[in-house]
Amino acid sequence: MTTSHYPHLFATLGEAANQLPDDIARTLETTLTATQAADASDGITLLGCLRHIRRVEAADGQPWPDTTRPLGQRMALSRIDRANAGLTFLLELLHATERVRVDGNGEQQVGDDAREGLLLACRGLSEYVDVQLRVA
Repeated sequence: MTTSHYPHLFATLGEAANQLPDDIARTLETTLTATQAADASDGITLLGCLRHIRRVEAADGQPWPDTTRPLGQRMALSRIDRANAGLTFLLELLHATERVRVDGNGEQQVGDDAREGLLLACRGLSEYVDVQLRVA
């Protein structure tokens, strides 16, 4: 199965679409095509957004602006931008949970496991940014 045979399915599932049996993939592609055609006049669609995301979209929802760079660098910079936006949000959330832990009431506090989960997510994203920087 290739992306040319099942473009809507590939836009939805990515490489996982290649693992589906052909008869199921064909049925899903037919359904997704019909859904896409029905939703096309409604503006933003799920499949349209998925296609847009796969075109080197940065955290602001737009393609990476520097078109003089090779596609691989633009993709890496977009990934860095998205990961950095996610990391910033997680750190803000972690900061807020710490303020509530110190100064807030008991009902608003999150447990130690949630705070540790936020820390681990921050570490993971920062390590991912480091890997992407080396690619760019």
